[in-house]
Amino acid sequence: MTFTMPTLLPHQEVVKDFMVRTPKCGIFLTMGGGKSLCTLSALAEIRPAGHILVVAPINIARSTWIDEIAKWNFPLRAVSLIVNENDKPLGRAARLERYRSIFHSSPTMYFINVDLIADLIKQMPTQKVDGVTTTIWPFQTVIVDESQTLKGHGGVRFKALKKVAPATVRFIELTGTPTPNGLEDLWSQMFLLDGGLALGRTITEFRERYFIPGLVVRSRVVRWEPRPGAEEEIYNRVRHKVMSAQNTSIPMPECTIEDVSVVLPKDILEAYRDFTKELVLDLASPDPDNPGTLTITADNAAILYGKQLQYASGTLYVDDDHNYAVIHSEKLAMTDYLIRNNGGSPVLVAYRFQSSKKQLLAHLSAAGHDVRAFDGSRAMIADWNAGKIPVMLLQPASAGHGLNLQDGGHTLIWYSLPDSLEHYLQTNARLHRMGQSHPVRIWRLLAKGTRDEKMPTSLARKEMVQNGLLDAVRHEVYDIDQDLQEILGDLDLAPIF
Repeated sequence: MTFTMPTLLPHQEVVKDFMVRTPKCGIFLTMGGGKSLCTLSALAEIRPAGHILVVAPINIARSTWIDEIAKWNFPLRAVSLIVNENDKPLGRAARLERYRSIFHSSPTMYFINVDLIADLIKQMPTQKVDGVTTTIWPFQTVIVDESQTLKGHGGVRFKALKKVAPATVRFIELTGTPTPNGLEDLWSQMFLLDGGLALGRTITEFRERYFIPGLVVRSRVVRWEPRPGAEEEIYNRVRHKVMSAQNTSIPMPECTIEDVSVVLPKDILEAYRDFTKELVLDLASPDPDNPGTLTITADNAAILYGKQLQYASGTLYVDDDHNYAVIHSEKLAMTDYLIRNNGGSPVLVAYRFQSSKKQLLAHLSAAGHDVRAFDGSRAMIADWNAGKIPVMLLQPASAGHGLNLQDGGHTLIWYSLPDSLEHYLQTNARLHRMGQSHPVRIWRLLAKGTRDEKMPTSLARKEMVQNGLLDAVRHEVYDIDQDLQEILGDLDLAPIF
């Protein structure tokens, strides 16, 4: 079949051109804005020599890119380093064999889970040059999808890629949530693009230049705050490498977010308040073989915070093995009610705790719903998008990124909200994205009088920081190039920073 370059939307054309002319770059494109299609189109135009490596969260690396290649018939040989041809996880021996075969294969686009990137690099052969041992790196082009997963400057993922980034000809970072926890998240992402030229060669240098301690606990800084004027200076220093596409003309569906109050029984709420005050809670043992009373304690604020959220969800972990006690079923009942009153349309339910997943599966199944927990397979994605799964449970931390789920439904229930802005926005974007043909409805279940009610405000504050990053120079494109304004019309597109 003859390949024909896909027709891109105006903002996608600009993003593609930026990739073509900027070998090492970051694309901070709104979730659902078509990052993978832009990248594949850029590669088709560039026709880079040698192998290409896509590093991404497992579900994206496992399905999204391969599906996109097949959909548009891109002339690329695609090989997974995660699963075999039947979408079954590779065993260790099979994965190592695929690692070795890279050096004997024709130009190929390889896909690997971000959690395996350190293993891949560790298995690469080395050589000594002038007494210095270096890794022989076979990938001239590296694409990191959801590059915010590398924000941890001390993590093994970043440290591994730091070794090989200088050996790449093209290094492309893609994300819709570049700074989920604040501007500090930028440093490691930028370092992989320029070796520290823009923001400093070490995280310490970056912090000392642009931040002041915001919160100190036991002589240790646990939160940093930008110095006056630091944000604008950071934006200016990285503008040459990164593009933002805050684009109000992307054809996105209408989205309604509604907070649903869940009223707890009076005695349950009183016990919650006592626990918050006294930091001690007595519960009946959930183990029928060991009846009696269990005492749950919160030794510090962090433990209390987690226990409050568990309590609000309806279950409470009682030991380190994740055995749990059932506190209430009000959220389960509300979830059942919302599903029954959704007009028969499939529903995605996002949960935070594994105990919630177990309770949801049991309760909704008993109530007559066909409910399944997402397993990450391409087959399940296809079934969802074909409308074959009435209710699908999804854990944002493991399955909230990059999946195209917009064809299967348009309703999302947040059973418990996450702390992570990244997980929150990414999960919403599974349904609220280009290609969605219906208005999207998002329900957030909030147990009244509990920590739940503070979660929306916390997420909103984090989103303000990220939007400040993306919005800071969004209008500057019009000042830089009047001709570009005429081409783009009302597009809100800017080379960021």
